[in-house]
Amino acid sequence: MKIELIDAAARLAAEAVPPWADLSALGVQLLVHAAGGLVVLLVLAVLSVYKPPGLRRYGARQRALSRP
Repeated sequence: MKIELIDAAARLAAEAVPPWADLSALGVQLLVHAAGGLVVLLVLAVLSVYKPPGLRRYGARQRALSRP
């Protein structure tokens, strides 16, 4: 999704005398997007590991059905 932003940063960095204001603004934007992506991944990792204590309704129902 950010290919245009990365392409613009690459073009500015490739210039002989890069406009530092434009390059730093793009760098900040890329850093913010990367940090946001990292936060999303960390939240997903925490949610995939966390489990409330005890059985949920499905597990309790399955346990009750399996007992004679």
